[in-house]
Amino acid sequence: MPDDKKNVEEAVPHNEEDLDLLNLSEDQIRLMKLEAEMNKDRDAILRANPDKLPVAVWFIIPNELGERFCFYGITPILKNFLKYQLGFNITADANSMKDIFMGLCYFTPILGAIISDSFLDKFKTIVSLSSIYILGLTVLTITSWPTAMGVATTQLSRTGPLIGLLMIAIGTGGIKPCVSAHGGDQFLSIQKYGLQAFYNYFYMAINVGALISSTVSPMIASNEYFPYPLAPGQNLTEYFAPKGLKPPLGNGYPYSFLMLTCFMIAAMAIFTAGFKVYRIVPPAGKFILFDHIKTGIAYAGNRLKMKREDAYRATAGTHTEGMVIEMLDLIKVIGAIWPAPVFWMVFGQNSGVWQDMGEQMVIPFGLNQKSFFGTETLNNFWNPFFIVLFAPILANYVYPVIDKKYGEKVFGLQQRMVTGQVIASIAFVVSALIQRWVNNSCAPGEEKDTCVSSVSILWEILLYAIITLAECFFSISGLNFTYIEVGKRTKSSCAALWLLTSGIGSFMSSAFLKATMSADQTAVADGLKKYSEITWTRENFLWLLAGCCFGSAIIQYFISRSYVPKALRAASNL
Repeated sequence: MPDDKKNVEEAVPHNEEDLDLLNLSEDQIRLMKLEAEMNKDRDAILRANPDKLPVAVWFIIPNELGERFCFYGITPILKNFLKYQLGFNITADANSMKDIFMGLCYFTPILGAIISDSFLDKFKTIVSLSSIYILGLTVLTITSWPTAMGVATTQLSRTGPLIGLLMIAIGTGGIKPCVSAHGGDQFLSIQKYGLQAFYNYFYMAINVGALISSTVSPMIASNEYFPYPLAPGQNLTEYFAPKGLKPPLGNGYPYSFLMLTCFMIAAMAIFTAGFKVYRIVPPAGKFILFDHIKTGIAYAGNRLKMKREDAYRATAGTHTEGMVIEMLDLIKVIGAIWPAPVFWMVFGQNSGVWQDMGEQMVIPFGLNQKSFFGTETLNNFWNPFFIVLFAPILANYVYPVIDKKYGEKVFGLQQRMVTGQVIASIAFVVSALIQRWVNNSCAPGEEKDTCVSSVSILWEILLYAIITLAECFFSISGLNFTYIEVGKRTKSSCAALWLLTSGIGSFMSSAFLKATMSADQTAVADGLKKYSEITWTRENFLWLLAGCCFGSAIIQYFISRSYVPKALRAASNL
């Protein structure tokens, strides 16, 4: 859960003495003075109680828990909803549509950053986009309710639910860069430890919401609330066989969506109730990233006509030196994180291709797919569980021990990102071997990737442990890297760009699926190929992903060898 790790946002200076320490334009100084004036009374309370968490955070943390409850309640049931209710019968197509939805969720943070930086403050942006989020959930709930739409449970129109999902993607993605930053805005610069405590609570709220909803939502969806349009004497197996599908676990998706809608309404109500105690940072009136683009164009133009040092000074004279430094820092960071989409493309398969593999495996203890060990629950429970387990161990024990023994440069943030990619590639090597084991354990004559295996689904918990360890190394380190390697005015934009890498990875995953497994499965469905003739079995696809991730790790390694951290660069940043 890449967008949900600790997105630290330094508190901006809140007194006029700090303003002289920054290379800011007159307009930026005016805005910071306006911020100080708007929050004068609230800041006085915070200064009088610097060791106490601001009251405002107790409205923000429950809001984040509720919103993440909604998002992680949708993701484990989305693939089967698309497959059984909306007619995306080919498994790879359902996975591809799910990846498109996830990609949109990680593209829209740029929209949220633009709105909050340019037109509205973070509070108004969160409220506005949360309203779109709730409207999307409402549309999804109503249009997926067969009796409300007057159709059978498997004959729903795609239009309404897909519009609802689009609105949800705009809402959940748009508020991503705003909520944690709004939480950071509630602290003064003297409250460093309070800010750290807030992000720990914030992070825990994300994972508590994910743990609960990823269990409850699939359990509700697995119940059968609506009758299927069966012919006389027909059973579910016979009804779904022509579609190339096994019988579904249930059709209670509308009830899950209704529950999630209610939670999101409650989350927004709690957040809105705290409006009187929030510190508000006024919008800059322009998107800082656009300013950096203008500065970059000016610098490039000057660079064509003069030496690097002269181009630097000339651009600083027209755009301020601080803006030039931040622009160059941002370019260096983009150059250092560009392999990240490959990691996210691979990582995203744990809720797609791995879930498909789990449907072939045996549920232990005499349980079935509707239980706690069902494929819809497994990933969305064990991923946050292992994050809560691994992240504190790495941060509090592993990293400090390595830094103390070998020095901070030996295993810095870039090196940890490389390690995460290597571990992810190992996870997919192991998953490919398990998929081979699963297929080989099926009865003779049964088709690969669809047969029922004797291999226990508990083996997938091992896979989730490995991929989550990779996520902790890669994602948390990447977030920290994009935070400390850019200037204060670029942190929100850079956080949005980091989330964008996840969105690109989701779209890459959709394209890979369409070009490989989906193409082969469509050929089989159309009678153009036999299943034994296809190239892209699930095992081969997993080997492809392992190779891509390992190749990305090699590229990241060479980037880490040449990258000079911001703290070690010359003051001119040349």
